[in-house]
Amino acid sequence: MLDVYLLTLALAVGIGLSASIALLRLSRVARVAGFFRAGRGVGGTPLCGGIAVFLALAITPFLASALSSKADELFTPRRGDFLGFLGACALILAVGLFDDWKVVTWWQKLLVQVAAASAVYAAGYTMDRVGLPWGAEFELGVMAPVVTVLWVVFFTNAINLIDGRDGVAAGVAILCAIAMAQVASHSEHPTVALLLVASAGGVLGFLPFNLPRASAYLGDSGALLLGFILGSLSIRASTGPTEAVFIAVPIVALGFPVLDTSLAVLRRVADRRNPFLGDLDHIHHRLERAGFGPWGLLMVLYTVTVLFSAAAIILHYVEHVAIEAAVFAAFAALVVVILTQLGYIFSLWNSHLAVWLRRRVTSFEPPPGIDTRADPKNQPE
Repeated sequence: MLDVYLLTLALAVGIGLSASIALLRLSRVARVAGFFRAGRGVGGTPLCGGIAVFLALAITPFLASALSSKADELFTPRRGDFLGFLGACALILAVGLFDDWKVVTWWQKLLVQVAAASAVYAAGYTMDRVGLPWGAEFELGVMAPVVTVLWVVFFTNAINLIDGRDGVAAGVAILCAIAMAQVASHSEHPTVALLLVASAGGVLGFLPFNLPRASAYLGDSGALLLGFILGSLSIRASTGPTEAVFIAVPIVALGFPVLDTSLAVLRRVADRRNPFLGDLDHIHHRLERAGFGPWGLLMVLYTVTVLFSAAAIILHYVEHVAIEAAVFAAFAALVVVILTQLGYIFSLWNSHLAVWLRRRVTSFEPPPGIDTRADPKNQPE
């Protein structure tokens, strides 16, 4: 089985690398350079990562099946499901490419993401039953389609939100995909693991061009596509024998993008701003203001992602409640350290919402008709 995954990884890296080189050369052709080099604030750097990753994902399973009987055994029975999933990925890639080229409004992108996530749900990537870390499971019932779509859309945008500096989103996506592939393989979902490995390999082939100083960017097309792939495949990867999706594993594995996205929504809402409009206060921005350069920033974020991914794998393999609780405690402690060291605790405490709540509490007045002076406990001694 390991040989199949190694073959898949090698093929995907080769396809991702070859596609990246070809796209970079194509971007220098005058007639099409405007398409590749258009974008917000990227100057002359081409945005071709999404196409390279998509090609690696689309081609690798078929090529691996042709070269390995084991890969063919894993992939061929689910070829129809894969083509449906690939169609949804193509939809995300298309809206991302158009956004890189012409700029799409946030609600237009959201509508396309909801449509693609709905297609994924129809293809069988469903969260009908959810499992909690301590063993409890419950049915979502009629809320299953809604929760599934929200899950996929959240992760689609989570990777896009961390794509603010060279190499960040690409490297984090690789580490998260490998962690989830390990979980999928152990959960007896080898086809999902193969697709996650193919995705990781495609990004790995592109990564040399995306490291500081980047000669190519993922663009919205690449970042949205990676988030969509991880969000969709994480559902099946973390599905146990009872068909329950153990949500703690992907949430922890993707802990860094989950944390950064949750912080973005929370701080914007707390400051009475539109949560869908961007700002310059993401984790990578604060690390820069703390004095980290491009490579130092990458090392910090890659290390944090490795820690989160390791915690997720431990949660998957360990079934002892005490050990799971210890892993969650360590995970929570790491989150608190990040929030404290980067000053998010302080800024959230002083946000518009927090200040308003504190004023409401300190200026509390009893309801009309209640005379607190009549209470002996309120009389002076």
